[in-house]
Amino acid sequence: MRKLFLLIIFLMSVQLASADWFYNSQSITANVDIYEEAEVVPTTPSGYIETATINMTFFPKQMDTQEILKFYTNPAAELAGSSLKFTFRKPEGKFDFRVNADVKTKNIFPEIRQKISFPIVELPNDIIIYSKPSETIDSGNEGIIRLASELVKGEDDLYAAVFKIADWTKNNINYNLSTLTAEVSQKASWVLENRQGVCDELTSLFIALLRAVGIPARFISGISYTNSELFAENWGAHGWAEVYFPGHGWVPFDVTYGEYGWVDQTHIKFKESIDSDEPSTYYQWLGRNADLKTGKKEIKGSTIEITGYYKTPLNLEASALKQSIGFGSYNLLTATVENPNDFYYATEIRLSKPKEVEIMGNNEKSILLLPKEKKKVFWILKLEESLNKKYEYTFPLLISTTHNITSEAGFTSSIRERYVSFEEIEKIAKLLEEEKEKKYSGNVVLDCKIDKSEFYEYESAEIYCNIKNTGNIFLEDLNVCFESACKKMDLGIAQAKNATFKVNNSITGLRESPMTLRNGLVSKAYPFSFKVNDIPDIEIKDLEFPNNVSYNDEFEISFSLAKKSQSNPRNVGIVFAQNGIEKKWSINELDEDRKFVLNFTGKNMKYGKNSYRINADYLDGLGKKYNVNKEFSIDLANAALLQRLLLWLNSFERISLSTVVIMFFVVAAVFIGLVRWMWRRK
Repeated sequence: MRKLFLLIIFLMSVQLASADWFYNSQSITANVDIYEEAEVVPTTPSGYIETATINMTFFPKQMDTQEILKFYTNPAAELAGSSLKFTFRKPEGKFDFRVNADVKTKNIFPEIRQKISFPIVELPNDIIIYSKPSETIDSGNEGIIRLASELVKGEDDLYAAVFKIADWTKNNINYNLSTLTAEVSQKASWVLENRQGVCDELTSLFIALLRAVGIPARFISGISYTNSELFAENWGAHGWAEVYFPGHGWVPFDVTYGEYGWVDQTHIKFKESIDSDEPSTYYQWLGRNADLKTGKKEIKGSTIEITGYYKTPLNLEASALKQSIGFGSYNLLTATVENPNDFYYATEIRLSKPKEVEIMGNNEKSILLLPKEKKKVFWILKLEESLNKKYEYTFPLLISTTHNITSEAGFTSSIRERYVSFEEIEKIAKLLEEEKEKKYSGNVVLDCKIDKSEFYEYESAEIYCNIKNTGNIFLEDLNVCFESACKKMDLGIAQAKNATFKVNNSITGLRESPMTLRNGLVSKAYPFSFKVNDIPDIEIKDLEFPNNVSYNDEFEISFSLAKKSQSNPRNVGIVFAQNGIEKKWSINELDEDRKFVLNFTGKNMKYGKNSYRINADYLDGLGKKYNVNKEFSIDLANAALLQRLLLWLNSFERISLSTVVIMFFVVAAVFIGLVRWMWRRK
């Protein structure tokens, strides 16, 4: 079958070259405009308000991560601590007030370099309040306490504990803009029970889960940028959290955006509070028989300037377990992520793929990397079964981090490739998952090589592994295993040892057999892909011919060369011999069955039994010779005397001309002598 190649090209949902400015710019300048209304509502015809004072806490402020370039209020307001004080004399009807500011945010990544122990033993007095339940953040709820305790069970690293709670919140609470959550802030316990909410609700639950296990956190109000189609405007009000890390201070976490331990430059901070439902504007008035009614609030943002480019150092490599698979098969895509920094780093990793490839699970995965740590994340993929059998496909895959660090991989597929089952891929995935769960695994290096990636079953092959303990624990009773063979060893701190295994060559075909290294602290797997070729084998089959023919008959002889082995016979030479006459063919590589059909007539045979022989010589990839042959015969009968003479003369076609001439004169002499003898007798 002729192979045609089809490359499947797909568009990313994010234009990677230009849409990452809000992550990777050095600084962003934006304009923030806050507008509010109030209304004097007399309760009697003579009612009035003498003085109205409005204290606003919801506005951008100067801090390490953001600089106020321009600040304007209308009417003029007095800055008192963390609030703006607007004063109105004898207001009537509707009146408004506005804050407008240009804010420059800076790309400052919180760098936590040392492990902070968890649970937290002692807190400063002014921080304790942020570890207690509040009205909306009801961290004393029994369900919240149970869940939080389960999420951080056995964890002794504060950053890792916060990351686990953040990641669970993002992946298990549905972002929902329904009126139930968009108009009124719901309690954290309600969000947990209903598994839905907007940014405020997700953040409230996140903070409640943290406080339930003694981790202080506070609610941050402000605005941020989004390119989501859910919103008519890119800039809008937003809520996220800050978590207290002893010895370091407050660290931002935005579970809505998947930003753990940092927030992007479009987060413009307005207010810090204990509870998400804390008012942002306070109203006071002095008058008689009148109330002050709050009106609408509008918050708008716009981008003024984007400056510089900052790329977070991170090493990322994508690889597909199977380079080629059959239609309907499964595959495993692995992302190896290395943090070259001397501080903690968390990111989301997204997988983009063609529509013919299905991801078994979520296409986004979050990962926390300790300083200098390397980890792997993986996706199980399923390829569509109903692809066109005429084509060979190439499927590109792209993984990217939140900060737009990318790596590409891919695989091919055709009807000729082997089917790969879910069970086969799941086995490898479980080994990788086990490696993630045993934390000390990252301190063991397992590097293996096979001396031949493809060989014949009559050859021998070995796998050589180097194992090194780069951590600070003596490893006892390590089981190093390849297929059914295992070896035990101890491995001291900074010690390296070797292990060698012979490959069982009795099992032929493509083999996926990982080398594993295990004990109570460590689980490592090194996947191997190699091929054991069987001895090439050809069978001459489907031979069809007539047993008997007549002089005037026309007939066919047909046969097939069938490949009986998985490996392909090479340099195949076929010889078809009939009564000493040979017909030859050659095939460079027999990768599929071939049929041969030959046409004959009885006139070209000899009288009686005609012998035939089919012979095939061939080689394997190393030049070793093999042979197969088959013989048969066809009888030519019922020929008249003249036909027999002609058949007899046919045999002379295979004799030299001089011999034919001599035999002709001999026959002629005998014939003339016979005629004379018969004449004399008369």
